[in-house]
Amino acid sequence: MALFDKYSNIRPWLVDGGSKSGSGCWGTELGEGDMLYIVDLTVKDEYRRRGVGSYLLQKILESYCVGHAFCWPTPIASKKSKAEWAQEQAHITAFYRKVKWVPPVGLTSFLAYSPDPFHPSRSLPIASDPETPSIAFDSANPTAPKLTLDELHTRYPLHFKLSRDKSPSIMQTIRAAYQIDAGSIHRRDVNGFLPVHIAAASENVHALRVLLEFDMTEDLKDAENDGGVTPLEGLEVSMRIVKEIIDLRGVWKGCSDEGLICEYLLKKGTAGEAEYVKKNKFGCTCGMCTDGWLSPRMRFQLLAQSEIQGDMLRGFDSAFQLRRPLSASDLFHPVLYYLPKPLQVEIYKTFYIGFYTLFDGISQILRTPDAIQTPQVVITAAFDINPSAVQFYFRKGGKVEYVLDALVDTAKQQSSLGDGAFGDMFDVEEVGGEVGYRNFVGCANDLEFGLVRLGVGLTMGGKWGPFGSLWERQLEMGMEMDVDSDSDSD
Repeated sequence: MALFDKYSNIRPWLVDGGSKSGSGCWGTELGEGDMLYIVDLTVKDEYRRRGVGSYLLQKILESYCVGHAFCWPTPIASKKSKAEWAQEQAHITAFYRKVKWVPPVGLTSFLAYSPDPFHPSRSLPIASDPETPSIAFDSANPTAPKLTLDELHTRYPLHFKLSRDKSPSIMQTIRAAYQIDAGSIHRRDVNGFLPVHIAAASENVHALRVLLEFDMTEDLKDAENDGGVTPLEGLEVSMRIVKEIIDLRGVWKGCSDEGLICEYLLKKGTAGEAEYVKKNKFGCTCGMCTDGWLSPRMRFQLLAQSEIQGDMLRGFDSAFQLRRPLSASDLFHPVLYYLPKPLQVEIYKTFYIGFYTLFDGISQILRTPDAIQTPQVVITAAFDINPSAVQFYFRKGGKVEYVLDALVDTAKQQSSLGDGAFGDMFDVEEVGGEVGYRNFVGCANDLEFGLVRLGVGLTMGGKWGPFGSLWERQLEMGMEMDVDSDSDSD
């Protein structure tokens, strides 16, 4: 997570040539191809200093590393002093550098290896290695003690309260501390953080409002701490970590209002707090997301998918005979398995038409600027197209959510998160005389299908499809044939 987002894209600030990109030798190529991550490399004491580790590492790189390799050259479970720990880390780093491992990726502690002998990283001298913020801070503060929680509370009472008291009473606490000692609101803690850093990272709105009443010009630009971050950067890191941890466990439902208000205050926004929160709730980076979550590229993906599915389903109309239903397996179309299994057994033509008319309704909505395909809006659009078929579909137990589920899930399967089929066909500048996917502005929400499900009402507590699949059905049929065969032989 320090180097890559959940889509395996390298963090942009590590390779954009800015203040966080370190030596600047790395680029987006780090997110391409296979990856080798070395977690641990240990040589028994009696075999050290004989080149065993270097030989082994070189052979591993030559044999298995198709893409790039990474390591975190850090002592593990070391109980040594800070100075001894730093010395051990320097030895480990020097070991990797002997085998063409090069400057850290950005200002992180991670080293990387490129299999390309002509990569810019191969020609950089060791002396050009940038120091990570934590090492730079430790070097500048070699005598900084390691304090317990109680010691931190005693030595930095204002910092401690800012991280815990988010009630309005913290405002009076800050003003009282200032009256006693005006320098208290500008004092660093043992890790170099100022009170405004703590208030921001803790998303303490009341505290931040009061602190910004004072002159914070220099404090807001300060990054002389072991994280190397300004108050705004620290807040953004904290918000990103929360989002990514929640993503790993379930569904992220947007940034907290408190965090966004703190971000607004630190950026000195002018459009109004409520508007800023609404616009940035779901991490939009393009400024063009409808409701803050439906990006132009996501809208394009869903529109393309809804039109494709509608057209494909419509092509099977002729398979039906008068008053004779077909099953999902007869029709052999994957999106039909997003209907519950009882509805898959007998599909009448009118029900079938109602089903794909909902896709047509979604297409109409997605072609309307700023419109969102929520269930009620989809129903209204579909009724305008073919009211009798849509009504029959609902009367027989169909739901608009089954169609929305099929749409979002199929779009995800064909995106770069799945088989990439969408990109092969639509990642161009123009499609049929219309603007193609590539010409739409990019956004962090372009692949956030979880947000789309949330936005269109596919509650995470509900059970959605696919309810069986073509392959499962074939497997079941094969098993039934085996059973029948056994019975005959008996």
